[in-house]
Amino acid sequence: MRFDAAGLADTVRDVLEHAARLGKTVAFADLCAQVKDLGELPESDQVQVLRRVTPTARPRSAKPQRPALLTALITTEAGSMHPIYLQLVNYAGHHLPQQADSAWTDTVKILHDRYDNP
Repeated sequence: MRFDAAGLADTVRDVLEHAARLGKTVAFADLCAQVKDLGELPESDQVQVLRRVTPTARPRSAKPQRPALLTALITTEAGSMHPIYLQLVNYAGHHLPQQADSAWTDTVKILHDRYDNP
């Protein structure tokens, strides 16, 4: 099955940036419901799409910032870190410490702060 990974990634980014501006996260099932065809893809293709999601917003400060993948805002139905996030972090060359949940929570807060409207 052929699909437009770049186009889907753009749509995913829009949904996640909107959630970040609202100070929210998005359950993966809800993301799939909002992004047509994402939920129909096999997991390997979903990961391929999510790897392409990069923030478009400019940081509010010029000082160097800790890398924060926008895909950290994707959660499980219970609102916890989605397992796919670990794959994306590893792919990006970042490493979460042993307290991955705590690092993930920090990343979500960083993203909400970055997208907060002044």
